[in-house]
This record gives sequence, C-alpha cells and structure tokens, in this order.
Amino acid sequence: MKRVLLCLGVVALCSCGASEETVIRPVLMFTISTETGLDAPRDLTVDDSGNILVFDYDDYTIHEFTPSGEVLATFGGPEGEAGGFRHLMAIRALGDDVLALDAGALSIFDSSGQLRATRAFSDTIICDHPRLHPNGEWAGEWIVEETAEKVLTYRDASGLQLSRVAGFALDEFFPGIQPGGMFFIKPTQLRSYVYDFSPDGRLVWAVSDQARIFRVGDQDDSPLFSADWHPRPFPATEIQALQEQQASLNPPLFMNVPRSYQLIQHLLVDESGDIWIYVTSVERTGLVHLSDQGVEKGFHAVEADFDLLSVRVAAAHGRFYFMAGERDATGIFVADRP
Repeated sequence: MKRVLLCLGVVALCSCGASEETVIRPVLMFTISTETGLDAPRDLTVDDSGNILVFDYDDYTIHEFTPSGEVLATFGGPEGEAGGFRHLMAIRALGDDVLALDAGALSIFDSSGQLRATRAFSDTIICDHPRLHPNGEWAGEWIVEETAEKVLTYRDASGLQLSRVAGFALDEFFPGIQPGGMFFIKPTQLRSYVYDFSPDGRLVWAVSDQARIFRVGDQDDSPLFSADWHPRPFPATEIQALQEQQASLNPPLFMNVPRSYQLIQHLLVDESGDIWIYVTSVERTGLVHLSDQGVEKGFHAVEADFDLLSVRVAAAHGRFYFMAGERDATGIFVADRP
C-alpha cells in the first residue's frame, strides 16, 4: 500500500501602504478568462522565449501564452489521457521545455506539449505549492499527521526525500492537537515556510514570522541574512471576530487567532542568484533585495491594482511576473526588476 503525503504551501504577497520613493508598479500583460477554457489558474512559469505557462487546477491542463495572451499550446489533462496527471502540483520552464510535478511522477514536455519523459515516484505525494528546480529537485512544506508537525523538506526528481530542512509542532498554534489523531486546521492561520532554489540548486528558505534567511548546503546553521523587524499587528476587530469563531469550534476542528501578519510573505531567487523577500513589517513593507551572500542591495515598495495577498509570482529575464485574480478572470502582470 502506497503512502500518501499531504503538503500545504502558500505563496502570497501583501502591500500595506509603503511610502518609499522607489516603487515597483506591475502592468497588465493580458487577461485569462474562462472563455479560454482555463477555469482555475494555479501556477505560472516563463520560458526562454518569454512565453507564459499556466496550469488549470480544475482539469490539470497546461496552457502556454505569448506575452500578448495568444494561446500557443494546451496539453496535459486528467489521468488516463496521454500525458495526463493524477494531481498536478507545479510547473517549471526548462529552456523551451516544461517540467511538471504530479502526485505520482515528474514529467518533461517539449515546447509543443509532447511528453518526452516521465519519472514515476514510489509514493503518492500531494502538495499544493512546491518549488521546482530545473534539475528536477523540489521542495515543499508538509503537514505530518503522525507527528502533528509542519515540516519543510526537499526531494529529488524521483520523489525521494533528501533532507528535512525544518519543522515545528502544530500544538504551538492549535493547543489540543494530538499526534496521529484526526484534526482539521486552516494552514493560513499559522507560520509557513517560504522558499526557492538558487541557480546552483541550493534551497533558500525562511520562516514567515522571522526575518532570517537560510540556505541549505552552507557550512554552518547561521542565517544568510537576519534583521530586527517587527510584524504588523492584526486589527483588533479582526482578532475579536476570530476569537468568537474559535470559541464555537470543537475538535477535530482547530482554529488559531493570529495576532499579527506574517513578516515575510514571499521569497524569490532570480536567475543571478540574488534573493528577493516581500516584508510586511512595522518598519517598512515592500520588496527587499539581497545579494546571493545575504547583503542588502535595495528596497522597493510595490503598488498594484490587484490583491497582493493572493498572487502567484515568478522571477525571469530581469522581470517579475504576477498572476492575480479570481476564477472568472485572471490577470498576468509584469514589472521590470530594479
């Protein structure tokens, strides 16, 4: 009997009225609507030609668009079809090819959508938002029911776990949870891990409620970067409303009442190895630019016409690409990197 692993990862950004002089303003490239046959856009990646690829979480099809929004190819689909998926989780452009991470395999498609190779996993692995490196290694954060923990691990192209990078006990946020027992929680109500791969394949990661950046493979466990920032507090009215909801719940439903926003909302590593983190702090809110050695190189506020809390974002070709919107209409936005 194969083991099923559950993984929950959220990538999110937030802009909270920063007033710095240097500002990034994303502009709309094109809009994806349900008329294109793409109902639930999930992940995006950009190939070497500047084409944008998005996959549909409803039917696991991958759609390739030109920078103006013209559909170039549609491929993939549900399991049982040629090149179909059991549970598609992430995509990553590799030159003009595409890596696709499924619950049961890692597949490679060419630029026309033809399946070139598939590497099957020994276990079924279900994960919402893993990060893929072009060499096929990938990382994700996991809810482990047996130990009632949330952990960050990274794996090779066959799904084999290479390292447990970090973890913490869920009862820190949800008192009363028992390891091995049944529980239902909202993963957005506790700290998360934000992570990406550097060009040389090393995993760069942070815990969302701490201003510290780490890199797997460095000689010691000291942070690559750290800062004395303080998270922005939750509004008192929201805390009160959540407390009222919490009081009405009984196990196996568990609820946490956050006292502050997550400090680091997002982490990206660009093609040069530089690190970008989106910080929501009392001191400042915006994108902090770090060198590959963790030295701060700049700070940039972000002003956007979309909800930065719910976007997917990618860094490619000296630009940031944002996928923002709802099920009936999703915009692809772009901004030059400073």
